[in-house]
Amino acid sequence: MRVCCLFSGGKDSSYSLHKMLLSGFEVPVLLTMRSADPDSWLYQTPGMEASHLFQELTGIETRVIESPLEKDEEKEALTRALVSLKEEFKLDAICAGALLSDYQRMIFTHAAMDAGLISYAPIWRKNGKRYMEDLLNFDFKFILLSYASEGFKPSDLGNIVDRSGLDRFFSISDKWGSHPAFEGGEAETLVLQAPMYEKKLKVSGEIEEEGPYRARYRLQEVSLE
Repeated sequence: MRVCCLFSGGKDSSYSLHKMLLSGFEVPVLLTMRSADPDSWLYQTPGMEASHLFQELTGIETRVIESPLEKDEEKEALTRALVSLKEEFKLDAICAGALLSDYQRMIFTHAAMDAGLISYAPIWRKNGKRYMEDLLNFDFKFILLSYASEGFKPSDLGNIVDRSGLDRFFSISDKWGSHPAFEGGEAETLVLQAPMYEKKLKVSGEIEEEGPYRARYRLQEVSLE
């Protein structure tokens, strides 16, 4: 079965791609929807500075398509992209990294149906703590690009998450009630290294504090090694 994976470079889409490949699916193309809305409910927006490197990073042909600012037009733009890719790559299905968001899963599923495709969500309803531990166990190297929740601090941004960092995030989740895998926009991530990647992503940037519980790691330089 030939599958297009929606891909943002974050942990959810990267791990979903990993799961599809491990399960024997053929992934001839990735689709990155770059939203004009920095607070999009549908797509990850931090880290898009690296989107031009996704194809070389993963070794899979990647199409980067601009998504409109208006929320009610996002699904139509996604459907159009999927219809075009279905014909070009003889696709059977799409894969998305939806974890808990019913809104995301509904939009992705309906867009897939409208394009005549099956929709997969490999990490849907996966236990948050177990999922984060799986990322480390499979040697995913990722950083936080932003946070918007109590308990985080600027020094959490831009550093590869290790075991001690994961324990800290679990403590934040236990104390403040945030999701341990950052579902709901509590934090956004960028995967620098993964088992299925052909290269490693190297980034540098600066931290911008946007409020008492909100900050972003703004990428300034991105490259591959």
